[in-house]
Amino acid sequence: MRRETSGTSLIEALVALSILGIVLTMGAGFLARRRDLDRERLDRERALRAVRSEWVFLRTASRAEFLPAEKREFFGPSEFLDGLSARAPRLTLTPGPHPDLWFARLDVGYGRHGRRLVEEGWVFAGGGP
Repeated sequence: MRRETSGTSLIEALVALSILGIVLTMGAGFLARRRDLDRERLDRERALRAVRSEWVFLRTASRAEFLPAEKREFFGPSEFLDGLSARAPRLTLTPGPHPDLWFARLDVGYGRHGRRLVEEGWVFAGGGP
């Protein structure tokens, strides 16, 4: 005679629970990684806004504000520079081949892993009022 079973055996239940545990663990890891990537992206955007603001400030600064400098802090508007001190913003200005042409190098840190955002370019001194 054959006995009818109406439920699941203990082994079937353990296999199902272990598969469910593996899937949930993988999902939690994915969500944590995504949260870290979003945080890094937002931090990079803040650093990029500060660099863009500094470029605008340099392009509109008066001739008197251009002095040779190596790795000094940004000197743009405070609303973009608040909270930048932990990111170690550095501005390097060196005179170019022409009297009012300056080479500017801006770099600022972002993210948990100490990455740096670096932009370089030429600026005409005295472009502002």
